[in-house]
Amino acid sequence: MPRLFFTNIPCDCQDAELRGWIEARGFNVDSIRIIRDQVAGVSPAFGYVSVQGVAPAVDPIHVLDGQHLKGRRLQVREDWRKEKGA
Repeated sequence: MPRLFFTNIPCDCQDAELRGWIEARGFNVDSIRIIRDQVAGVSPAFGYVSVQGVAPAVDPIHVLDGQHLKGRRLQVREDWRKEKGA
């Protein structure tokens, strides 16, 4: 299951809103987490998304990178970090 790193997420975007945006483009979201400032509660504009059931011929990075959400051009890359405990 590909794990993606999203940057330039709108600061007022909620997890459910990003999930709906991704799923509207044909991908099933397994998990999603937009990173937020613990004090202010706003997003510093990045997050992690795991998608499931992606066909080998369909690259979610190619489909999602550069698309706009709420006037912001999202940047999508492969998450290179290892999972906790790996």
